[in-house]
Amino acid sequence: MAKGEEKIMSDGEAWKQLEELFGSDSVVRPDAVVKTDVVMTTTPSLDRALGVGGWPRGRLIQLAGAPSSGKTLLGLLAIANWQSEHPDNCAAFLDAEYTYSAEWAAKFGVDNDRVYLIKSNEAAKIFGGLVGKVKKNAATGKLTKIPGLFDMIAANQSISYVHPETKKKVNLNCGRMGVIVLDSIANLQVPQEIEADVGKSLMAAVARFLTVELKKLTPGVAKANVAMIGINQVRVNPGQMYGNPEDTPGGKALKHACSIMVEVGPMSGVDNLILDSREEKQGHKIRAKITKNKLGAPFKVAEFFVDFRSGVVRKGEELLELGVKLNLFERPNNRSYVINGDKLSSRDIAIEYCEKNKVSVEKMIREHYLSGADSSSDMAAEIEQEDTDNPFEEKNEGENV
Repeated sequence: MAKGEEKIMSDGEAWKQLEELFGSDSVVRPDAVVKTDVVMTTTPSLDRALGVGGWPRGRLIQLAGAPSSGKTLLGLLAIANWQSEHPDNCAAFLDAEYTYSAEWAAKFGVDNDRVYLIKSNEAAKIFGGLVGKVKKNAATGKLTKIPGLFDMIAANQSISYVHPETKKKVNLNCGRMGVIVLDSIANLQVPQEIEADVGKSLMAAVARFLTVELKKLTPGVAKANVAMIGINQVRVNPGQMYGNPEDTPGGKALKHACSIMVEVGPMSGVDNLILDSREEKQGHKIRAKITKNKLGAPFKVAEFFVDFRSGVVRKGEELLELGVKLNLFERPNNRSYVINGDKLSSRDIAIEYCEKNKVSVEKMIREHYLSGADSSSDMAAEIEQEDTDNPFEEKNEGENV
């Protein structure tokens, strides 16, 4: 080689040098990049709005909204869907609100024998159990790491424990754990709050805690390849004079750490209610708005009905509205529809058709938006659409860091 000429490395030498610089666990070769695994949400409109066909695995997701809007229900449906895909699939539910009901979860298809249920609202205990802890030997001073749940999932280890709700001994294969639900972020109690005197107010305690711990949590979620759904509540920022004062607790770090943020709220109007024979409300229509999405286009909106006794209902009506929105169904006039060549003379008949053929219709719609044929022409309308029932915006937060 002549003097002054640079040596050209081969592909193998280049990758070897990159692995030495960044570490073999950090460098991802192009042929190792695969499609994102998802857990379906049960509702095709929400699957479409998320951009990838469901809750993405390996990502942190925030699901926030008003009380009784359906947040926990959507988390339970995600667990039920994941369990239905394989008889060994299991999930974890971190019950920081101490409100998990095995009987109620079973109504939505959740197999409680395959749910790792933790009842605790201590943030340090929950995060330490997920990412692991460092223990110091008092005699030698040597530091050793106690593996967390994420490490056990990645190592395909098993867990045997007594379910705190059903009191049955459960054997779970952690390698088949694909969904973790935390209910809720707003109810987490950090060490400073536990040690504080009764009635003492601490400024941004949870936000400061999450600012540090989320740096450990997000790589753990990716390593374990689980869809971690963090359910959050709504708070009012005191002293805010302009705009909507509602926001979610947890600080700005949580918003940046999440790959997907979903805001859910009930839609107003009598037509959006589900009433029983006594005219008592037992469900409603939900509007879910994707306010952040690192896997697809944000600001998409999904609307669907939920019954608090059985889950997502009226799927025929949802499929009809979604098919029209995606221009898959023809509308010769305001009354009639054409679906798969069948002419339907009214909306009720079209809904009945979609309900009877919901498997084939949902498959057609799902293949359409997953193939990339989903037109973005309705994006501008969705961005301009104001969610008056449950709007959130990025504002100055008294609690945030």
